[in-house]
Amino acid sequence: MPPGKDRKKLYEFLVKTCADGLYRYAYRLCGRHDTAQDLVQEAFSEAWKSLGSLRDESKARSWLYSILRYRNAHLQRDRKRSREIAHDPQDMDELVDEDSRREVLDRIADHDSVQKALEQLDGRFKEPFLMVFLEGLTCAEAAEQLGVPLGTVLSRIHRARAVMKDYLNRK
Repeated sequence: MPPGKDRKKLYEFLVKTCADGLYRYAYRLCGRHDTAQDLVQEAFSEAWKSLGSLRDESKARSWLYSILRYRNAHLQRDRKRSREIAHDPQDMDELVDEDSRREVLDRIADHDSVQKALEQLDGRFKEPFLMVFLEGLTCAEAAEQLGVPLGTVLSRIHRARAVMKDYLNRK
């Protein structure tokens, strides 16, 4: 893709048509509004830098969601490492300011039973479930984005629904 006007138009189109859905998807992946906003911003930033490498503009949406999934996976790895380092709750108290405490309390209050049910899902089940039921992708589109066969997506969605149904029935 040549740099310049076409690149800018495609980027603006992606922002206009994908930002809301990308945010909803990011929020369902991480469960935090601020983190979801950061993930979306990072995904769009990476998309702008890498837009020249996009070969097929018709797959731009899938490509953008792939960037977001990669960013989320990277963030989760970093957080896991951070949790391993910081074990002492008193140390954590010193790191959290009053605004962060309020944000945590607000976030906890915002979580409903569906969000908690989603949290029960392993990432490999959660991603296709969110793509199909939250973002409205077809199972075939989700399979293409995830790089797995259609049957795998169908079985993962079936498993996700069963886990969520079981969790919600217990509540």
